[in-house]
Amino acid sequence: MKRNSGFTIIEMLIVVTILAMLAGVLVPVLEDAGASARDARRAADLKAVQSALEAYKRENGTYPSTDNGWLTDAPAGNPPADPYGPNGYIPGLVPNYMQTLPKDPDSNYPNADAGYYYRSDGTDYKFMAFKTPESYPTGNPFYDPTNPNQAWQISSPGGYNW
Repeated sequence: MKRNSGFTIIEMLIVVTILAMLAGVLVPVLEDAGASARDARRAADLKAVQSALEAYKRENGTYPSTDNGWLTDAPAGNPPADPYGPNGYIPGLVPNYMQTLPKDPDSNYPNADAGYYYRSDGTDYKFMAFKTPESYPTGNPFYDPTNPNQAWQISSPGGYNW
């Protein structure tokens, strides 16, 4: 018996079912990959700021001071007019130590209470991604003891528990 070259309805249903099952498996995997990529960027931002702060201190003898108050790029916090430029939320790093200050990789941030935060008294500092990380793995090198399920941080030893 000669077969028609077109698909039957049953064959089409099988193909659609297989595609739906693949989509059900791939969508969460792709969403997880996006979250992992954003968290990797946050980790890179923390390391880059740490390097810039240490270079600043080597040259100036202190860390950029905020008079021990928090500065942020978050709109409801205490953001400067240009939070990523020379007078940004970490004073003095741009342009000599970084081209621009980092901005969270998720376009939903900064928002009213989440973003990058910096605090320093000149002797110590703390820089954190507050309420933006998407995972808090065991053994995270950016563990924040003050905000363990809300922030990642880098700090000098004296700023660790701020």
